Amino acid sequence: MNRIAILIDGNNFYKGCQLNFNRTDVDFRKLGQKLSKEIEGQLLRIYYYNAHVSKTIDPLGYQRQQKFFDNLRATPFITLKLGHLVYHRLRTEQGFSSQYFPTEKGIDVQIAVDMVRLGLLKACDGIILVSGDSDYIYAVRFAKDLGSNVYIASFPMGGSSELRNEGDGSIIMDLEFIKDCFIRTMPYMRPEYQRENRIVDTQPTYPDRQQQNYHQNNYQQRPPAYQQNQFRNEQQQQQQQQQQQNAPSYGQNVVQPEPYIVPEPMQDTTPPKDAPGYEAPKDEAAREEAKPKEAVGNKAEEKSPDDTFAPQ
Repeated sequence: MNRIAILIDGNNFYKGCQLNFNRTDVDFRKLGQKLSKEIEGQLLRIYYYNAHVSKTIDPLGYQRQQKFFDNLRATPFITLKLGHLVYHRLRTEQGFSSQYFPTEKGIDVQIAVDMVRLGLLKACDGIILVSGDSDYIYAVRFAKDLGSNVYIASFPMGGSSELRNEGDGSIIMDLEFIKDCFIRTMPYMRPEYQRENRIVDTQPTYPDRQQQNYHQNNYQQRPPAYQQNQFRNEQQQQQQQQQQQNAPSYGQNVVQPEPYIVPEPMQDTTPPKDAPGYEAPKDEAAREEAKPKEAVGNKAEEKSPDDTFAPQ
């Protein structure tokens, strides 16, 4: 039986799983055995390539990655090979920001060198390259010239068709192929990734009607992640347009408050009585005539302060 060595580009594999299935919990030993059986071979070893996350820039990502690496090291028939990340600080109009953009260094070269080394040493009869990057085309050609059978395993979306055509054979890792390699059980299955002439029950039965309704509402069949983001952006644009249409324009359907006018103080325009040419109003003249003349004569005589203490 042919001995098969599997080379997995970790970063490319992670992005492909996220794009196609929206999940990354894969058992790599099961995946390697299934890929080997697909071409009627026996698994020799799996080489997994990835890059270290910086402990100072991303401490949380570093801890998660170390747990993942420890699990890989404890898995039989898997060899972990690491590169490094170079972080580039993003630049804005105001200057350099606090965010970084990481790029891998050394992963492509390691994979290309191992493909050539396995071919020269005749350590295996066939090589399965799990990647969709077209940069490996020349390494695949050289390994084929050395007498190795090279197969390309890639996802339905995100893989290079040129690299797939360059190999001696190709394996499409759709959902029907990879569903048994997931660690957690799958609550649903997307029909667009099912292979032809295969019937799969996508709606599990539940004894309780409430559980069935919960399953249909929360685990209904959904499009891939990039389509979900596109649909979400379209919904947000429609909501913004609707809010702009419903919002009243300036000066329409808006009750403007009336301005408060401060009243001016009232001015007395009546001239004084001793002014020349003064004419008393009719009401005042009538009031003076209506006064009794006797009241004027009965006024008490004014006494001076000296008359008060004068002897009587």
